[in-house]
Order: sequence, then C-alpha cells, then structure tokens
Amino acid sequence: MNKRQQVFNGIVLWLVLAFLILMLQNFYSVLQYIFFLRVPIIVGLLLLFLPTISVNTGLSAMLKNLFVLRANNQLVLVIGGAVLAGLATIQVFDIILYNSHLRFDVPQQQEIPEFIQYLIAIILSLPIAIKATQLSKKEIQEADRSWEGWGIIFGIIAGALLLITNYFNKHFFESNQFLKQVLLKIIYFFPERIQRGYVDVNGNLSYGIAAITVFSLFLLIVYGLGYFILKPRPISNRFEAPALFYITLILSVIVVWIGGISYFVDVSRIPTVLLFLAISSISYAIFQVDHFYKIYLKNDWLKPTKEKWINVISQRLKNQQTEDKTLVVVCASGGGIQASGWTAKVLTGLQQELGSKFTKAIGWISSVSGGSVGTMFYLDRFGDQGYPEENQLKQIFKSATEDSLDATGWGLAYPDLLRFVGLPFVVPKEKDTTTEQDRGTAIEIDWKGEMKYPKASLASWSEKIDQGIIPIPIFNATLVEDGRRFLVSPMTFSPHKDCKSIDFNTLYPEYDIDVTTAARLSATFPYVSPVCRPSKETTWNYHIGDGGYFDNFGIGTTIDLLNQLLESEQSHQIKKVILIQINAFPDDENPQKEKGAPGWQMEVIGSLLALLNVRSNTQNEGNTLNIELLTDKYKCGYKHNEPEKVQQFLKEKSCQKGIEIIHIPIKFPRGKINPPLSWQLTQEQKEAIQKAWEEWKTSHCDIISELKNIFPE
Repeated sequence: MNKRQQVFNGIVLWLVLAFLILMLQNFYSVLQYIFFLRVPIIVGLLLLFLPTISVNTGLSAMLKNLFVLRANNQLVLVIGGAVLAGLATIQVFDIILYNSHLRFDVPQQQEIPEFIQYLIAIILSLPIAIKATQLSKKEIQEADRSWEGWGIIFGIIAGALLLITNYFNKHFFESNQFLKQVLLKIIYFFPERIQRGYVDVNGNLSYGIAAITVFSLFLLIVYGLGYFILKPRPISNRFEAPALFYITLILSVIVVWIGGISYFVDVSRIPTVLLFLAISSISYAIFQVDHFYKIYLKNDWLKPTKEKWINVISQRLKNQQTEDKTLVVVCASGGGIQASGWTAKVLTGLQQELGSKFTKAIGWISSVSGGSVGTMFYLDRFGDQGYPEENQLKQIFKSATEDSLDATGWGLAYPDLLRFVGLPFVVPKEKDTTTEQDRGTAIEIDWKGEMKYPKASLASWSEKIDQGIIPIPIFNATLVEDGRRFLVSPMTFSPHKDCKSIDFNTLYPEYDIDVTTAARLSATFPYVSPVCRPSKETTWNYHIGDGGYFDNFGIGTTIDLLNQLLESEQSHQIKKVILIQINAFPDDENPQKEKGAPGWQMEVIGSLLALLNVRSNTQNEGNTLNIELLTDKYKCGYKHNEPEKVQQFLKEKSCQKGIEIIHIPIKFPRGKINPPLSWQLTQEQKEAIQKAWEEWKTSHCDIISELKNIFPE
C-alpha cells in the first residue's frame, strides 16, 4: 500500500469513527446500558470467541490443547459447563437490564423472555462445545476407544437438565414467600439509596432477585462439589475433569460474582475493577498470602560436601572395565510436556539402541522445566542394577506424557481463585503439611500418581546415587530475587559465595524436599504453576522460577561441572566425554516462509511470543559457542594453571592430545507436528514424538554406530 493510499484510508477511517461517535450521542442510554452490562457482555464475548483465540492465533501452542478431550465423560462435562456459563451470563444480563431503571434512573427496558434466555444460553455455549467436539473426535476414538457421539448425546442431556432444573427452581422460588421475606429483611438493613434496584416502587422484591439468589446457591453447590469430587489424587488412570471445564466454571462464578458486585457499586460510581483489586491486594497483605513449596527437616540425611559429586562420578566410571573411561552427560531442554515426552523417549531409546552400558555411563542429567519432568520419570524407574528394565521403558514414556493440565485447572479454579477474590483464609492445606493448596501442589499430586516411588525425595535419591544406581539429577531453576541459577539436586556443587549459581543443599542444609517438588520448581512455567518460596521460614526465603529464564537447555550447568571435573585430580581416567543435548523443539537453521500475523495481534501478544522465541534461540547460540570453546580447550589438554600451554594453543593451534568431547544434539525434527507449550499432549502428538525418534535414528545412523563402538554389547 503506497503512502497516498494510506493517507486516504486513514481519512476515511477517522470520518467513519467521527460519524459513529456523533450517532452514539443520540443513543446515550444505550451507552449507559453497555456500561452497566459490561461484565456479562465481556464473559459472553469470551464464551463466543475463546475457541477462535485459542486455536487460530499465535497463542494456539499454549491454548489449543484445552479443547482436546480424552474421553466422552470429559466431553459431557465441557458441554454441561459451557451451558452453565451461558445460563449464568444471560441471567445476570437480564436482571441488570430490567432493574437498571430502578437503580440508576435510566430509561426502562423490558425483560428478556424466558424462552429467549435459554436460547441465548445455548448459543453462547455452542462455540466451546462445537470446537471441543471437533478437536476431540480422533482423541476420544483412540484414547477412550468409543464413539464420540455418546459424549455429545449425554452432553446435550446434561445441558438440557441444567436448563430444566433452572426453570423449575426459578418458578418455585419466585413464588416462595418465605424466601422473599428473608431477602427483603436482609435488603432493609441497607440505606434506602442502596435498596433501589433490589426492591421495586411498591416495596416488593425486584424482578429476578430471588431467581439469581437461588441460581447463585446452586452454582455454589456445584462449585463446592467439584472441589471434593475432582480434587487431584496420586492415583494413575483415574477420572479427571478437563481444564476446559474448569474455565467454564470460573467464567460462571466470575459473571455472577463480579456482575453482582458491579450492580451493587455502580450506583455509587465506584470502579468495580479497582475495588476488586483493592480487596484482593489488601487480603494478600493482611493474610500474608504467598505460594509455597514443601520443605521438611531431615536430620538423618548427611548432606554431601561439594567435592563428593566428583567422587561419585569416579565411582560410577569404575563400572567400565577399561583404563580409558567414557563419561556421558545429558542436557535436557525445557518446553512443557513436549520436552518431558521427548526427553523420556530419547533416553529410553538410547538405552534400547546401545544397551545398559551406555545408561550406566551417564554421570549426570542437567535438565530444565519439562525436561526435568521427563528426567524425574526416567530415574524413578531405575532398578537396583543401575538402569531401567526393558519392560519399564514404555511406562516411562507413558508417565512422562500423561496430561497434567487438568490438575492445574483444578488448582486455578479452586485454591488460586479463592486467593485472588479475597478469600485466602478458606484455602485448605495439604494433608499432613502446613503447605496450602495451589495449582503447583495439584500438579505434584498428579505426577505422584504416575511414579513408581511417589514418596521419593532428594535424600532417598542421594542414597541411590551413593550406591551407583542412578546418575546425578540436576533440576535447574532460577532464583527470582537475584536471577541466579538454582540447582536442585541431591548433590552439593558450590559454596554460597559463588555468584553464578547456588544449590539446594547449600541454601537449606537441614531440609529435604520431594523429587516431584524439585521437578516442579524447575518447571515453574509462567502462570501454569506459581512462583513459590519455602514453606518454612529460613535465612534464604527466595522465590523460585522456571529454569528456562536463565538457561532453557541446561548447558550452562554442565559446562561449569565439566570444567570442575576435568580439572580435578580424577580427570586423568576420563578420555572421552559424550555430551548429549536433548532439544524438545526444532531449531531455525532452515527457516520457512513467514507470512506474519496481523499487526493488531502482534501488538497484543507479540511481546510474549518474542520472549518465548528469543529466549531459546539466543541461549542456544551462546551454548553452542561455549561447547565449542570447551571442546577445543580439553582436546588440547591444557588447564587454567598451565599458561604456557594456553599460549601454545593460541599461537600454534597445535598441542597435546587431551580429552575428546563429543557433542551430540538430538533435536526434535522439524515438520512433524506443531509442538504444544502446555501440559497436555494429544494421541497424535504422542505418536509424533515416537515417530520423530525413529526418524532421528534413521537419519543419524552414523552417530548410533559410533556410540555402539564406544559401548559394545
């Protein structure tokens, strides 16, 4: 578009806007009603356009899988939840519309006929129900092994029952004089100015007040039952309500709760959002609301010294019956459940290809975010012989790819919503602990249901490391207050004075944590699980964030540890280091044509997308350079305390044979699927991960052959 055309279009646009503004001045009462009805209007628009936003915008990687359901009973809940949200929206809309003339002195409007209300409720529910049905058809057939039509039929029945129940409740209680008298007595406690809109000019209860009161109680009962019935439990293959159902439930609560508050305070011209935020922030301050992760005293655990991890590696290498030892170190990148599944598949796949000798040569696994979750499930299945048995490999992948988004949805809809609306004092605590529930504890409970040893802690894994059963796990996280790497591991790596990183054992020498907690701290993906601090007051009450903020690939930690190890006295026995870098997403070595999203979309979410994309690409570039420098350094066999060999290398580029470092990046192939950033995978995406591994093996058969020569059966 040329400059002249842009100017012409701009003039036309502003003329149209000016005309619309002038026209709207003639409909002042319409603008007033739009303001008074803003809450149900906004919720109604969300119900209509949430599927489009989730599936057809740049947020699809994070939100699309919300609409992929695994079973017919989940589809029933989503359809019923969508109808409930639509019903709540239209009822709040109707009551405010009809009673605004009494409360706000605006021209009177007619109530919406009851049949039309139910029709609108159905229309508002259709986009979510239709999109969920479309995207779940294949998933239900494969995962639930049943016809998705049953979910649609029973979902329609559930929605119809909601509408019928609401109809009879509404008419029964509107004619119930006892309820009306109770409500009138409550209303008469307020000043006469406040009573307007709740009682009519004849002193009777206003239209719809009794009905919305009963509906609110009904919604409260449904909400309360959901807490107890749907609460996450550490049980594998149990029924879980989908995260999309929790979203519809939250919208139902919000439209009734916030809509009722706005109707109450608008008469005094008090900004609803400002009032709500003030109440929420004040409750956070008064009740000292925060998110916590559980730590507990472990006096019988003798924390390892910072030198011990090097001795552990040396002991682990003794399994190799050769004089020249080969050390394998693994870096597992972040990226939600995609990273968890790819990490598990690569590690189990390498064992299948190379045998147990390869697995027993792994010294440590430096993992981040989703990679930490995959690492947790991988190490959980190790037997006493020092590797997982063949019959456990499929279970490792299954556990690493099981949906965790539903548990997060429960945590968001219940304990975290109660915190946000100013009711943190009703949030229950976890059983046998003082830690309050939140979406972080919910996802941990969900993971425990997939683990062979759900009560595993850093202390119990420390014993296994000492016995040579498992390699050293390092779950990389970030200290929010100062931005340092936080290494959550059974081992101790650095003194507190180290400005680059700090480990759990150094900060909290008297405490232990569950392995699921360690993985969760590393995988504190923004807003999916909360930034949190220790459940007990300590000297260092840092909040912990996702490890990807600092290094999304775990390379920085591995380079630091290799420098320490290869310059130690034990380094003489190591002649080869194999650095396996597991990347859960394809890189952009061969970027495809990019059409570009609309400008308005980039204005809204462009900064978030840039943060997600630049973080990984920039870190990857720096990590590649650091690995190359590390490889050159130890290939020539010089150390920091041998300056003459450093000078020799820099000057002549020739020096003695040292330690060979083989860098093997194992990246998820481009073009297989669009990997999600959420904590839910479809069956198709799980199959794509398995096919991607087969494809990688075929295209990198030379690497597999080289590794087989290093680890002969």
